[in-house]
Amino acid sequence: MQMKFDPKVFQLGYVALGTPNIERAKQHYLQNLGMTEVARDGDGSVYLSIGYNHHDLVLRPTAQKALLNVGFQLKPHITPSEFARDVRETGLTATIKTDSQPGVAELVEVDAPGGLAIQFYGAIEASAPGFKQTGAAPFRLGHVAIINPDGDKAIAFLTDFLGFVLTDDIAGIANFLTCNREHHVVNLVKAPELRVHHIAFELRDTACHGVASDALRAAGVNILWGPSRHTAGHNVASYHHDPDKVMIEFYTEMDTFIPELGMSEPRPWHEHFPMKPRSWGPTELNAWGADFAFNLATG
Repeated sequence: MQMKFDPKVFQLGYVALGTPNIERAKQHYLQNLGMTEVARDGDGSVYLSIGYNHHDLVLRPTAQKALLNVGFQLKPHITPSEFARDVRETGLTATIKTDSQPGVAELVEVDAPGGLAIQFYGAIEASAPGFKQTGAAPFRLGHVAIINPDGDKAIAFLTDFLGFVLTDDIAGIANFLTCNREHHVVNLVKAPELRVHHIAFELRDTACHGVASDALRAAGVNILWGPSRHTAGHNVASYHHDPDKVMIEFYTEMDTFIPELGMSEPRPWHEHFPMKPRSWGPTELNAWGADFAFNLATG
């Protein structure tokens, strides 16, 4: 039976982080990931681009590290005013903001369950500063994993209102959701706090994992785990900490989800066929048996 799949958004646009040492954090993303600074606010906030969009990452000065907001791009036929109206009908607060940040003329900021601030916008400037050949040099922002103290309501908002679908979960704690054909765009982790678990950037191809790991090591940044293959999503992944101990994932070979079939496109390394949404056990985080040298579950 064909799965109903009509999400209001189609991709993750950016993640905004608070950092107590913005220059140190910025240099990590500029030098070790190869991003470009494209704008700066009067309060010291910086906007960083991977290569095409105006920004993929925002860093703001704060007393301590924090997840400030995430941004999703609305489908072209949905206007911010219509979207704000529909959000308010659910009982949530939605505020329309104009020129609140460089590159985005208008957005709707929603106070989502668990205290998560989500920004929705119709268009973002494509200033295209160019893709760097330095550092790890990812080519896109792929997904964000968020720890949320009101996980069930947050998942309901993503699925029932925004139209995401659940593709997998790990022990019912980590929940993988998508609004496009990538296995997951959001990983919603149910736990009693609100913070980012990790931010994931896609590398150009799997061979680039070695290049990225070498670049980080040359900069004195240790790899926490990987590269190894996950089970949920089957992406080949590695993890490291940025200077604020925010976990960053590099990945390739993410499963392609086919909503019309309600399954991921078959791959030779899948453990089960068909690869329909399923619940993995708490010890089934990777397919190759590599031990975790740190607690990946909590970050």
